[in-house]
Amino acid sequence: MLSLIYVSTAAPGFREADLAPLAQAAATANAVLGVTGMLAYNGAHFMQLLEGEEAAVEATLARIAADPRHAGLVVIRRETRAGRECPDWSMRAFLTPLSGAGAATRFAADLPDQFEPDTRVVFTSFASLDRKVA
Repeated sequence: MLSLIYVSTAAPGFREADLAPLAQAAATANAVLGVTGMLAYNGAHFMQLLEGEEAAVEATLARIAADPRHAGLVVIRRETRAGRECPDWSMRAFLTPLSGAGAATRFAADLPDQFEPDTRVVFTSFASLDRKVA
């Protein structure tokens, strides 16, 4: 099972309101290919986990890389894992950054139980970035 995480920069004009339709379209396309994952958006950048059979994940990544809604895509993890970390999500999106006391704890609690510690840290750290810093 290929597990891939990338980050990218949102294109100018991408708004928070655009996230839900993007995630829904991704969920539909991913379900057909057997790809699961998660998308986080912090108002300036995306971080996404894609997982599934290698050919399906690579095809999904190629489609995503060609999408004009973002640029500067960088893969930060590409490795084989024993199982899925998001087995029930063809795509779920989270709007970040986290703010307020306990926000990181609440965010982490919403992540799948199957998330490995390294994946949990990567996404929680990304979600904690201030948009002005990101």
